[in-house]
Order: sequence, then C-alpha cells, then structure tokens
Amino acid sequence: MKFTKSEKNRNFKPLKISESLKSINQNILYKFGKLDYTIHAKWPEIVGIFFNKHSQPNKITSIPMSSDKNGELIYEKYLHVDVTPAAAIEFQHFQNKIIEKINSFFGYKAIHGIKIHQKILKFNKFPSKKTLPNTDQIKQKKIKIKNKTLKINDKKLEESLLNLELSISNEENK
Repeated sequence: MKFTKSEKNRNFKPLKISESLKSINQNILYKFGKLDYTIHAKWPEIVGIFFNKHSQPNKITSIPMSSDKNGELIYEKYLHVDVTPAAAIEFQHFQNKIIEKINSFFGYKAIHGIKIHQKILKFNKFPSKKTLPNTDQIKQKKIKIKNKTLKINDKKLEESLLNLELSISNEENK
C-alpha cells in the first residue's frame, strides 16, 4: 500500500526579519561603505538639530598622505559636507568639534578633515509655513456657529463665542 500526501511540501522556511533584510543592508553598505553609511545614519546625532537642518554629508574621499614601514600608502579620509550658505561660517567654526564627535563615535581617527561645500539644499528639512484655511471653510464654520448661538441676544457675547470657536477649530486642524 502506498501513502500519498495530500498536503504539499512546504518550500519556504521561516526566517528571522534580520536574515531577510541582510541582503538589503549589504547593498546599502556596498554602495556607500560602512563609514559612509554610519555617518549618514547618525548625522543628526553627530551634528545636532541646527546643523542637521542646514547640512548633509555628501561623500568621503581618501587622499594618500604618506607610506608606512612596508611601503604601503597611508590614506587620510576627508568628509565632504553640503552646507547652506547661511550656516557655512558657523559650521566651519564647529568643524573640529564635529570631527572629534565622528572620531569618538568610531573609536579611532576615521575622519581627518571636513571639506565644506556651500550649496542650497533642496530637501524639506525647514519648517513649512502654516496653511491657512479657505475662506469658504471659514464661512461654513461661521454659519454653523451662528446657528448654535441663535438664542443669544447679546451681540458681543455671540461674536466672542464665534471667535473662540474659530480659534479652537484652527488649533485642532494644526
């Protein structure tokens, strides 16, 4: 007598999320390099809120500076950073502290210097202007509020309640 399996064999094994994302992370590491990737990922922690809004790391270049005892070249790495012109002077002033933070983060002298490129950054890190509601929306809100306050005879009280309701509804929309 032969046994036949009515169920299909399972082709896939359960994997950890970290194992399934390993190939994606490796692609990012190979594109940038481990040093680049870490600096890009930790940039807000390294430079702080203000410089995070006004700068972004671009690339790391290696420049041969000297050779060791075996005749192999020793490279110094420089971080290229795009900085908005408004913050460039202040960024230059804090350049040494930023290099120190990067190197202390890695535990060795990973970056020897920073090359600043003044560039207007096009990404939206700056706070956007508050959008004002349409005049049609305001008129509709006023009509709803006036319908609620029909029984009030005092015009000043009715107007102050109208303004209060409009300010509350504007705060809720933010």
